[in-house]
Amino acid sequence: MSKKFGELVKEYRGKKTLKELGSEIGITSAYLSDIEKGNRFPSKDKLDKLIDVFNLKNEEKDKFYDLVAKESPNKYKVSGDIAEYIMKNEHLRNFIRVAKEKKLDNLYWRDKIKELEREI
Repeated sequence: MSKKFGELVKEYRGKKTLKELGSEIGITSAYLSDIEKGNRFPSKDKLDKLIDVFNLKNEEKDKFYDLVAKESPNKYKVSGDIAEYIMKNEHLRNFIRVAKEKKLDNLYWRDKIKELEREI
């Protein structure tokens, strides 16, 4: 069974205290405790700091972003009609990340949508 976001944060925190890690990312120990319990989720800025402090790369970093998106009640969501489809398809999430890195623009996507529609 996959771990929840808060469980992973607690695991990666290791022997650091809540106060020590909270101080490193700029939140209180109470807030961090709520994150670990799954009662709250970090802002994008704080999530990025957690990822940096834990020195997460590639798949680990993506997993943190994906778990927050899946578990958060309202942050980091995309349009409701496609969010579930995106979150169920790992290859699609990877595809979107590559497209983001390449800074593909609307013209590119318009042409790709036309190609895809012709195939269907």
